[in-house]
Amino acid sequence: MDDRKKRIEGLEKDKQEARSSLDILLENFGENLYSRTIDMQENSDDIIQYNIYLKDIADTNIAIGKVEEKNRRFRELEDTIEYKEQEEKERLKELAVIYRKLGKALLENHAYDDFTSIFREQADALSSKLESLESRIKDLENKNGGNVFTWIGKSAQGLVLRSFLSKAQESQEQLYLNIGERYSSREPVSGEEEAARLLSEIEKLREISRAAMEELALLKDEKRMISAGFGIDGNPQKQIQNLKNHIGHVRENLRALYKNFGAQASGIMDSEILPERKYFIDTIVTAEDGEIIGRAVKLNQSIIDYETAIAKLRASLLIDEENVKIEKYSRSIEDKMSRIAEMEKTILELKECVRESESYIQELEKQL
Repeated sequence: MDDRKKRIEGLEKDKQEARSSLDILLENFGENLYSRTIDMQENSDDIIQYNIYLKDIADTNIAIGKVEEKNRRFRELEDTIEYKEQEEKERLKELAVIYRKLGKALLENHAYDDFTSIFREQADALSSKLESLESRIKDLENKNGGNVFTWIGKSAQGLVLRSFLSKAQESQEQLYLNIGERYSSREPVSGEEEAARLLSEIEKLREISRAAMEELALLKDEKRMISAGFGIDGNPQKQIQNLKNHIGHVRENLRALYKNFGAQASGIMDSEILPERKYFIDTIVTAEDGEIIGRAVKLNQSIIDYETAIAKLRASLLIDEENVKIEKYSRSIEDKMSRIAEMEKTILELKECVRESESYIQELEKQL
């Protein structure tokens, strides 16, 4: 590769580094200068725009906070609702246990015969069935002896009987539950402590359940309202990302504003700004800014020097390229001129042949 091309690459890299350093320096300087204008009465377009951008970022951050808070509350509501629904399920299981205890206690207490009479036949039938099944299973287990086929038969029969027993027990438990649940809103018979205790437990659980359901209803209403808001404005994560993207865009505009102001204050753009603007800048620039301005001027000059050196090297390369073209074109011209000369010589020879033929024709015509 031509050494000049390597030098251009190196200069381009140095120029880019200098440009990056200058941009950062000017942005920081410009931001610092704008911060000094907050309490000033200057109403130039860039300062107005600067304040608009700052307010936009602040408002957007507040909006992000609100969305995040709504999303946090939504997740909290989901967890709370799930927890309370699970609590209610456990409470219903506990109630079912007490209902079964109450139903059994009512069946076993003749003081409640008026109420339990409609269930008595079913209860007695189930009790008889359970006793019969338990007796048959016990008899089957007590039988010994027999061959392998007898053992297999007994095992299969035992499985069937145990299945019937399990279903009968479930039916009995369900009957107890139905009896207890139907009686649970009534008053106990005077002096009957067991039923009174169970009914008291049931009422306490129901009160807790009613309060929990009311709270759940309020929580679900709040969750629906938040969810409806998300439905209108979009997914909260997407909302937050869009708002952050907006802040990023505003910050880019601010950086351009900072850099431009920093360049003006550094004297880099003196030829492009009006005298009144220069006067305003002089009122906010302090002696302490001299070092920053000096660095900015030096970096800017180094960029100009890099650009000049790069331009010279590129011009040198282009001159060489054009010289190569000229040499190529010159050779082509020489080649074509040589061919033209050969063609002209051939044409002259052909013309001489034509003259000779014409002269010969004249001689021959004399003989006619």
